[in-house]
Amino acid sequence: MKIKSVIVIIIGIFLLTGCAGITPNLGSIGKSGNYESKNKIKDFKKISKDLVKNQKDDLLWQLDAGLISKYAYNYNQSVFFFDKAEKKIKAYNKKVLAGKLLSNIGATLTNDTFLDYTPKIYEGIMVNTYKGIDFLSEGKNAYARVEFNRALDRQRRAKAFFAKEIAQEKKKIEKENKKKLKEKNIKGFDLKKATKNSKTTSVIEKRYTNLFAFKPYPDFVNPFTNYVAGIYFYNTHDYRKATELLKETYGMIKGNEKAASYVKNDLKLAIKADKSIRLKKSNKHYAWIFFENGQGATKKEMRIDIPLFLFTSKAYYTGIALPTFKENSEAYSYLIVNNGKKIVRTKEVADMDKIIKTEFKKRFHTIMVRAIARTVTQTVIQYQLRKRGGVIGGLIGSVYQGAMNRADTRQWKLLPKNFHIARVLLKNPTIKIKNPMGKDILKLHLDKRNNYMIFIRIINKSGDIIHNEIKF
Repeated sequence: MKIKSVIVIIIGIFLLTGCAGITPNLGSIGKSGNYESKNKIKDFKKISKDLVKNQKDDLLWQLDAGLISKYAYNYNQSVFFFDKAEKKIKAYNKKVLAGKLLSNIGATLTNDTFLDYTPKIYEGIMVNTYKGIDFLSEGKNAYARVEFNRALDRQRRAKAFFAKEIAQEKKKIEKENKKKLKEKNIKGFDLKKATKNSKTTSVIEKRYTNLFAFKPYPDFVNPFTNYVAGIYFYNTHDYRKATELLKETYGMIKGNEKAASYVKNDLKLAIKADKSIRLKKSNKHYAWIFFENGQGATKKEMRIDIPLFLFTSKAYYTGIALPTFKENSEAYSYLIVNNGKKIVRTKEVADMDKIIKTEFKKRFHTIMVRAIARTVTQTVIQYQLRKRGGVIGGLIGSVYQGAMNRADTRQWKLLPKNFHIARVLLKNPTIKIKNPMGKDILKLHLDKRNNYMIFIRIINKSGDIIHNEIKF
């Protein structure tokens, strides 16, 4: 009977963990197959048709559905899904600000993949940024203004919000694991001391040294958001606001990104335009090119053997699962823009990988402590099960610990790797966009009596050129 009971328990554990970490239907949005491998407009249009009737009440699903709809030129539907995503983000933020993250202690004592996905600050900023661009694409400039202001406000409030969130998370980790030990009637064990042992944490931190070897932007800012908003405000004749935002953008990326000189020139243009209101209006018109390039870094699981110091000073080595990143490729290192008179190259204004990793770095200590605390707790439980139940108890504990030892690798996967910009004077109605090999990939026919914001998305070299022209 004992052996049969053990088998039943082990099967139950695997059935339970088989569901862990699976976000509902994310791998197959609608009925059209795996969206992550798509790079053709026709594919995005096909997938987008299924989204409304097959929608899921899941944040990551809604974020990807918003971008897929955008790539299919269905801007109204894109806003619809981004609105749903923003509603979830706001609900989470409200919970943090009310100090209610601790309210679900004991809801799960397995691993983070069983919990609802926690929205990241950069995701909320990008939701409002993309909604702003969607509204511009529909000619709803007033709505776009609201979204850009919301994105900028998120950035301003991010640092204070993050401090509250992390403070609650730290308390939650301790209470969560203490509850588990109490339930199992395990006494005389100092969990805090075990998780803070430098010999344990240093092994993990060394593995992340190269991942964090980059020069970050200031806290929780996205230069792309500031720059896009700055150019929008320039084109709606709010030159003071444009000057402010372009000055901020330049300060963020000076000495860090190649497009700093471009931003500086746009800043001079905004300052001059502000003076021209009182003098005379310029008769020059421009096209700003925004190139969303490649596929952003994706999370993957990394397993590390770490020493745990439990009831004695003797190290007990065990495996721990943590998230890390896999780098993906750019589509092109730059694009060439030819207005018939002058040729310019796009230059990087913001690195989305860097933005994602900067926030991950800020969250890393909490992620690490949570993983160590859970591993320690499960190891202690396994030790006690073996002590009380012999081989069978130890087997149950080890199987459970192995099954639960999983990293949370969920994320918004459709974001680009980086953002490039360029500006050209409209000397004639035709602008040619070429790849670095000099091959024409896009030809634009514009009215040289207007200004334009041109958004170009290229996922990879074999993908289609997704673009939209916004006229002012």
